[in-house]
Amino acid sequence: MPCVGLLHYLIKNKAMKNNFTNLKIVAGELRGREILSPANNSIHPMGSRERLALMNMLGPDIKDATLLDVFAGTGAIGIEALSRGAKQVVFVEKNHSVAQILRTNLANLKLTDRAKVIEQSATSLNFDNTFDFVVADPPYDEIQDFQPELFESLGRLAKDRFILSHPADFELDQLHLNLKSTKAFAAARLSTFTK
Repeated sequence: MPCVGLLHYLIKNKAMKNNFTNLKIVAGELRGREILSPANNSIHPMGSRERLALMNMLGPDIKDATLLDVFAGTGAIGIEALSRGAKQVVFVEKNHSVAQILRTNLANLKLTDRAKVIEQSATSLNFDNTFDFVVADPPYDEIQDFQPELFESLGRLAKDRFILSHPADFELDQLHLNLKSTKAFAAARLSTFTK
């Protein structure tokens, strides 16, 4: 049985059901559909309010666009973009078991033909191409461990906009990027950078 099929079977099994929670897609053609996310604290998916704000920042430009979703987790951000008409999303998630859940979510929503999952650390990414948009939602408790150069290199991969989700105390002035705006959501921030 393929890994995605096996995971799907285990999720449907009552013994495994309490290990997952469902997140709803907030807009687009898949609005109201659910994606799986671990119920434990192994990942911290962006809340629906922040995801809605992020997608509103991209607006109608997301239609037919390419997006790189770094620190993708189970895919909430990239799937939201696909729901709104993105042409292709590349998901980067280093945790194998979380990446398997992401693949299951894509398969369940019939999005695999418009998505690619890369299982590796964001710090080892190397792309020859660029994307219309790049979104990074790193774990807040680890964000200070990343060198500013990581976020700068992600910003350079964006033809249009790079959006970084970060805690309120993250020092944006350490990044040599063109900051356009920052929106606040309790302790979270969404900062947009342009060329």
